[in-house]
Amino acid sequence: MKFMSRIFTCTFSFLMVVALSTDLLQGQNVKTEATRAYNNALELAQNQNFIDAIDLYMEARELATSPDCEDCSELAQMATNQIPRVHYSRASHAFQQFQQSKSVEAVDDAIEYFQDAQEAGEEFGDDQVRDRSRSVIPQLYYNKSLVQYNSGNHEGALESLNRAIELNANYTLAYYQRGIVLNNTDGVSLEEAIDAFDQAIEVGERVGDSENVGRAQRRVRAELVYQAVQRMDNNQRTQAIELLHRAEEYQPNHVDVNYRLAQVYNERGNWEQAATYANRALQQETGGVADRAKIYFELGLAYQGQGTSMKQQACNAFENAAYGEFQGPAHHKLEYELECEGYASANGQ
Repeated sequence: MKFMSRIFTCTFSFLMVVALSTDLLQGQNVKTEATRAYNNALELAQNQNFIDAIDLYMEARELATSPDCEDCSELAQMATNQIPRVHYSRASHAFQQFQQSKSVEAVDDAIEYFQDAQEAGEEFGDDQVRDRSRSVIPQLYYNKSLVQYNSGNHEGALESLNRAIELNANYTLAYYQRGIVLNNTDGVSLEEAIDAFDQAIEVGERVGDSENVGRAQRRVRAELVYQAVQRMDNNQRTQAIELLHRAEEYQPNHVDVNYRLAQVYNERGNWEQAATYANRALQQETGGVADRAKIYFELGLAYQGQGTSMKQQACNAFENAAYGEFQGPAHHKLEYELECEGYASANGQ
């Protein structure tokens, strides 16, 4: 009886050892498979086979976190870390392809992949991937709008810009581009476009984006001056003056605004005001003789209009205006109309 008890005890101990050995072997096999999956995923990612790499990293993570995998916590963490990073690499690669093709299809792929990367960052605890992806997506919508705008799809461009602004309310450049698109879209009023530029200015000033604030201000000023010139050509001088003074609010003392004000006030016979703005334009002009000639010509007209008391100032202004396309008109003023000293006598010989 004692002998049978010893046999039973030995048999039970042997079975326990076999079971433990089998469990250990199984745990080692699982770790080996997890390691193999991880290494294969690494190679696939390096070869830009991102989808298969992500699948294998997921498999490695699943194996490494199973109860059968012994001493696998480090491997599980390594696989977990790689999943959002490969998603980000996939998205970055898609963006590079978009930069080469400049197609809507390519940028849509990049947007989708960065959204996947953002979700992977959130799911697997990679805040850097999550935040970088989140910040890139509005920029991609902005880039998409440029492609759409350049192809004449203004409606699509506006939708993309609105999406970019929805994702990043401080995106000054998107507001600015929205103004550009609106300003060149049929059926959209000038005021709607200016409202968009005003939003860009407001947002840019709030976030300290002085570069795009300046761009928006220059764009509005240029558009208002352009519209003012159109009114001048149609003899709508009052409206032209209103537009030019409005342009002053965006870029005070700008040479082109002052020059056009001198021009329109001369047309209206407001000589003193014309002279004031012409002198301001000369103070702001940084170009050469040709750039200054047209301003001097308006200054000459303003002084001539004020009568004989300002004759010498008019003569001096027209002398400075006698260059390029203004040379003939300026000499006519000097010789025939004002009979300035040194010109009238030459004409009489």
